[in-house]
Amino acid sequence: MDERPNIDRRRFLRLGSALGVSVLVAGCGGTNTADDPSNTDGTGGTDTTSGGSSTKRGGTFIGATTEDAPTLDPRMNELAWANSFLHYVFDTLYMIQLDGSDVVPHVASKKPQKQNDSTYTIPIREGITFHDGSELTAEDVAYSMNWILDPKNKSPKRANIQFIDSVEASGTYETTFHLSHPFALFELTLAGMSAAVVPKKIAKKQGTKTFGQKPVGSGPFAFVEHKSSSHITLERNPDYFQTSPNLDKLKWRIIPKPQVQFVELTTGGVHQATIPKTLLKKAKQQQNIQTKRIAHFDYNGIIFNTLREPFDDLKVRKAMQYLVDYDAMLKATKGELGKRSYGFMPLEVNKAWEFPWKQWKKKYYPKKNHDKAKQLLEEAGYGDGFGKTLKISSLSSSKFKNMVVVLQNELDTIGINAEVQEVTTGQWLNQLDSGDFDATIYGWSGGQDPDGFFYYLFRDLRNDEGGLSDGVKGNASASFLYQSDSAPSQRLKDADKKIRNARRQPDKQERKKRYIDLAETWQSLYPHIPVFSEQTTQAWSNDVKNYEFTSFSSQSLSNKWSNAYIE
Repeated sequence: MDERPNIDRRRFLRLGSALGVSVLVAGCGGTNTADDPSNTDGTGGTDTTSGGSSTKRGGTFIGATTEDAPTLDPRMNELAWANSFLHYVFDTLYMIQLDGSDVVPHVASKKPQKQNDSTYTIPIREGITFHDGSELTAEDVAYSMNWILDPKNKSPKRANIQFIDSVEASGTYETTFHLSHPFALFELTLAGMSAAVVPKKIAKKQGTKTFGQKPVGSGPFAFVEHKSSSHITLERNPDYFQTSPNLDKLKWRIIPKPQVQFVELTTGGVHQATIPKTLLKKAKQQQNIQTKRIAHFDYNGIIFNTLREPFDDLKVRKAMQYLVDYDAMLKATKGELGKRSYGFMPLEVNKAWEFPWKQWKKKYYPKKNHDKAKQLLEEAGYGDGFGKTLKISSLSSSKFKNMVVVLQNELDTIGINAEVQEVTTGQWLNQLDSGDFDATIYGWSGGQDPDGFFYYLFRDLRNDEGGLSDGVKGNASASFLYQSDSAPSQRLKDADKKIRNARRQPDKQERKKRYIDLAETWQSLYPHIPVFSEQTTQAWSNDVKNYEFTSFSSQSLSNKWSNAYIE
């Protein structure tokens, strides 16, 4: 039996909001550690010199996000944008390099020290303090991890670290991790907010609700205030164990509409915002801002319910690949801000792992061909249509409505009726569990490792510890397919084993072989049609210096490699 994860479906739902938060980092210039007096009016402060580069200490960086955060407790937060934001408040044992090439020690002083296949010791740095002045020790690290692992606390992050059995403080500055099995993404997981270090005494004293309202961490910025639906403010931590931030404060304004964010950016109300596709041309004409496009580690597409006719038939699902011009669907949905996806992963992951995505494109992603689609439907016994109206669910987001409308129109062209049902987020989540749809849109933010896609979307949930919960038939289309009578059961049993074994395999080349096999298996069964991975255009004020994009950075305005400032 494998671990029983609580799939964080909001990783998909909140993706757009994640990009409302800055993922910008400073460039190579000007860091300093002097605790100089400074102002906080956003205009900059004392000039200092470091590394031959003049920087200004002081000022408030103002970012924008589209939604509020119900909690700022990293152990309970489910929102993708807040996971990024909370890196300013809380530290992790490790940190991802700016180019994503490696995971390096942060609170930890070294890489995990292997004792045996399931036991690792991790030494931590001495002298790190929380924002209240108390010292961060191994007790805090062990408490933070074990609290999430305790099922009675109902942490949504538990699924992400359930490869860990327990963590103990084996010394004042040494932790010992006991794993349930070897895990290839061990260090990468310890660089994320699922492994944020919280102060044991404060967290226990305050309780989960209060700690989520008044969080205390050890990061480069400390919490000041959170005004619901308005803003969150942090202030510089002068005692930060690495480079002290140049900025005095960070303020994140909650601005739901991207168009309003753009106006605020161009008029000086915020320093950074996401630019919607309708304003790309106008943004490029602005003299007081810079823009840059960034790719996401996600994919978006169409999911078929294989527990229902007609999509329980492989030939019907395959026919859908010939039905639509998916390049045209991408253009109608995201315009310039997207790339086609292959192998259920974004192109960046395919390239980084050197997967044969060009072969997959040719083999599994054919050009639009209605004659071929009709032929396959005829062979499946549906030459005269389905005899019912298909129910296609869609969220209200324009990109998803555009996707299902294109699909609906193409179905109508070949004589098949489809009704598009617009649902709320809650209804959509319930439908994914219950299987109350014929087809729906789907998206997933899986990260830079194939496991983030295959494990969460394509394993057999019935093989998790405890199996499927009452009333849950699936959640991801692969889970529906495992239960379909027409599915090649032995092939899928093998696929489920490969998915679970791949994350336990430390050798990257061996993992790569498994993921290639898995991609071939799932693409040949057509449970999804992956259409695109998203891109966004981020824009920032010219007043912000040493500011550059990366998809991998944490504590992006102030980290060990860089330190942004406002001129």
